[in-house]
Amino acid sequence: MVDPMIHSMSRFQTDTAAGAEAAARSRSSNSDEALREVAREFEALFVKQMLSSMRQTLDPKNDMLYGGISQDIFEDMLYEEYAKVMAKTGSLGIAELVYGQLK
Repeated sequence: MVDPMIHSMSRFQTDTAAGAEAAARSRSSNSDEALREVAREFEALFVKQMLSSMRQTLDPKNDMLYGGISQDIFEDMLYEEYAKVMAKTGSLGIAELVYGQLK
């Protein structure tokens, strides 16, 4: 009888190796575009952190319509989308700087 754990591990290792090979081929063929995408993601992450820090300076007790934890969660998702849009439009230019340094 085959141990199900060993069978699962071997299948996982095979899937992981195949995925790594596919990712390597994709990177080599589209490395320039992949680098641009990673630079955009970095800019989005940076902008989200900046917006989150700015939001922490606000006192929620001064907000007349403060909705509690649900509003905090919504605002976090909203600022994440703002950051993605700002990074995609290149409004700050951080992604281009990172791309230029890494290219």
